Amino acid sequence: MSALLTANEFDRLEALIDATLRLANDEIDAVAAVERGEIDQPFWYVRIAGDAKQHFSAEYTLGQRTLVVESYFMPEPDENREALFAHLLTRNASMHPIHFVVGSENAIYLRGQVDNRHVDADMVDRMLAAVYDYTEQFFVPAMRMGFESRFNR
Repeated sequence: MSALLTANEFDRLEALIDATLRLANDEIDAVAAVERGEIDQPFWYVRIAGDAKQHFSAEYTLGQRTLVVESYFMPEPDENREALFAHLLTRNASMHPIHFVVGSENAIYLRGQVDNRHVDADMVDRMLAAVYDYTEQFFVPAMRMGFESRFNR
C-alpha cells in the first residue's frame, strides 16, 4: 500500500489536476466542459463530445492514495453477454491506463486508478485521452454486440 501524501503534497496534486483539466478544456475541442466539486474527496467531471458516442464524461476522483478516473461506457447488455464480456476482457490486455470493468447495475465502465505518487500532468492527459480513444474505438462494436437485435431491425 502506498504512503499517504502530506497535506501540502495533496494540495499541490489537486492544483495540478485542476490546472491540467482546465487547460484541456481550453485547448481540446472534444472537451465540452470541466466541472469541479468536492463531497468527501475532490472530483472533476469532464464532459466530452465524441463521434461514436455523442456525449460522455470522465470523472476524476482524488483520494488519499490514488487518482481514479471512471467513465460510463454502456448499459448492461441485453444479448450476447458472455461474448461481449469476453471481447472486452480480451481488449483489457492491451489497454492502459484505463480498462473495462462491470459497475453498478451491471453496466460497463472504463476505469483507471493510479497511485498519487505517479500522477503528473502527462498522466492526467493520458487518462483523458484513453477514455476518449477507447470510447470512440469500442463503443459502436460493443453496442452492436450487446444489443444486436436493435441494430438489425
